[in-house]
Amino acid sequence: MFWIKSLLILALLGSGVLLSWAFTDKALHLTSDHQFCGSCHSMKPMQASFLRDPHGGRSATGIQALCTDCHLPHDSTVNYLWMKARNGAWDVWKEFVLGAEDVDWHAKRARANAYVYDSGCLKCHNNLQQASELDSARFVAHKPYFLGAIQDTCIDCHRVGHKDLERDLPPPPPIATREG
Repeated sequence: MFWIKSLLILALLGSGVLLSWAFTDKALHLTSDHQFCGSCHSMKPMQASFLRDPHGGRSATGIQALCTDCHLPHDSTVNYLWMKARNGAWDVWKEFVLGAEDVDWHAKRARANAYVYDSGCLKCHNNLQQASELDSARFVAHKPYFLGAIQDTCIDCHRVGHKDLERDLPPPPPIATREG
């Protein structure tokens, strides 16, 4: 009788772990795409421009990146989950409590490499270094990056993800001038 109870408890614990993992995986996936991220009013311009981009709705291969593929680090699962929780909590707070009307998206675009992670680029373009070595033009272009000789990020050279974003953004705030 003791063994049966022990096996039943272990089976229930195992089922609980599997169900919680499946639920977490599904929740992570459901909160990672342009439909979820674009459900906030302030993200509508990003959603529209993403759908015009080859990494989004205009993909010739049928592969579409998720928002989290670019805007979260993929260097470790712990870092990914931490940043997803942190950024998600801030985005909700900013959108629904503080208000997102005052966000200067133009200034944020100038610092885009602070919001896009090379580990995401390299997750999908995982054979870039080896493929570059076979193509002399790509090799010359990417060699300093892979050698760590430059501090540039992928999007410093490759403007991808949000095609013609400026056409969907509100006008930039006026530049303050001094009187007097």
